[in-house]
Parts: sequence; structure tokens; C-alpha cells
Amino acid sequence: MQTILITGASGFVGSRFFRRWAGEYTILAPSHAELDITDRASVEGYFAFHTPQTVLHLAALSNTAYCEQHPEESYKVNVLGTENLARAAAARGIKFVFFSSDQIYNGNLETGLLSECVAVAPENHYGRHKLLAEQRAFEHAPDAVALRATWMYDDEREGLPVHPNFVMNFQRALHEGAQLTFPVREYRGITWVKEAVEFLPRTFSLAGGVYNYGAENRLNTYETACCYFEMLGRSERPESVIIADADRYPEHERNIAISNEKIFAASNGAIFFSDTLDGLRIFAESRK
Repeated sequence: MQTILITGASGFVGSRFFRRWAGEYTILAPSHAELDITDRASVEGYFAFHTPQTVLHLAALSNTAYCEQHPEESYKVNVLGTENLARAAAARGIKFVFFSSDQIYNGNLETGLLSECVAVAPENHYGRHKLLAEQRAFEHAPDAVALRATWMYDDEREGLPVHPNFVMNFQRALHEGAQLTFPVREYRGITWVKEAVEFLPRTFSLAGGVYNYGAENRLNTYETACCYFEMLGRSERPESVIIADADRYPEHERNIAISNEKIFAASNGAIFFSDTLDGLRIFAESRK
């Protein structure tokens, strides 16, 4: 079996990848004590004893608010960690695939679905560091694959970690009788993590470059929330749960909605994400 080194194996995506694919790949999932990605010597030492065919780098500081408050830590993990792994992988001829983020587009003024070729100027530390991580990775590993992933969701599953996400926020609010506020001036894709995990092995054979990775969505986040509420078949009125926030992002609309046309074509149709609403509908139906 092909051997894959995965960082972030205990995280939201990594743990689900391990559960789904452990029977079909030999997966190396080192702990932080075994592999500290921010320490170049630790990375080189690990690679001296392990030679996977692919490195799947999922470890990151992904909480944008935390990164904004702790930019040095964000830089160390998200930029230097990625660079260290890319350098080590490239020196040994190992394919390097890593998660970037749709937050790279958070400063863009274009409307509609954004392609990988648009000029970007991210406005927060997380987005800037993810862009810098891409640049550093390609300096060392030109055939690396950077996946600009969207916000992902899942519900609670035994033995797997969860974090605040679109559907979990809904579940918690409905259980507690609370309200949720969603921005009107934001456009973003939201992806069921099951799809992202299912398609990851198909990214290992992609040509080097940047690829948007996740669901498309032409609705604003408030409209998306209203549509999902209807899918749940609840008796409450949407306005009793969902509040429209028209004041957030006053300087310009926040559009991080991606086009996945490139990855679909590059994979000859093997990577085909559901539209955000279609994915939410399938997810909701599977839970009834």
C-alpha cells in the first residue's frame, strides 16, 4: 500500500481522513512530540527515518480570530511549518499536498465565483499567512498541490473531534432555543467534510499548483442559512432563529466564494463537489 504521512491527524479533517482511508493506505500519523513541524531539525530528523510517497499536510492554526490575536504563532505554524515540510519532501522527491484556505480571497472586490487566477490581497493574518505558505512551499516544491479549502461542516461523531461549524451552530441554537446571526454582505462556499475527505486521495496525482477545494455557492451566508433552515423541516419560523446582519463588512462585501472549475478539469471530472445547498440537502436528508 502507498504510504502517506499526514500532519494534523487528530484534527477535524485529519481524523476523518484517517478513519476513512486507514484500510487502503499505510498512514503515518506522528504526534507533535514525534514531529514538530515548526522545528526544521525535527522535520529533517523525522524524514531521515520515514519515506512516504505523499505528505498530506493538514495541521494548522485555523481559527482566524486566534491568528489575528497571535500573529507570531500563526506565522510559525502556518508559514514556517508548511515551508519546513515542503523543503523536506521536495529534497526526497515526495509529493507534497497541503491545505491552504479560501480566506486568501477575503480582500477581493470581485463578485461571483472566484478562480485561482485572480489577484489576491488578504486582509487578515490568517489569509496573509496562508498565501505566504503557498509561496514558500512552491519555492521548494514546484510540484506541490495547494488546496484552498472552504469552511467545512459535520455533526458529532463518536471518536472524532468537532469544532464550531455551520451545522453544529444550527444544532446548538435549536437545542438551546437561541438565535443565530448571519451576514448579508458575505458570500462563501460551505462544504461537507465527508466530500473533502473522499476526494483527497485524488489530489495526490494533480499537477503542481493552486486549486480551490470545496463547494461553490452563489448565495450570501444569510440566504444560505435560511435555505438550510427550510431543509430541516422545523415548525418554527425562520426569523425566530435566523437574524440578518446587514452591517458586518461595511467597507466592502466579503466574497470568498470559490469556483472549483479548475480542479474538476484537472482531475478529468474525478473531483466534483456538490454545490453548497445540494451538499447541505444531502447532509440533512442523511440525518432524518
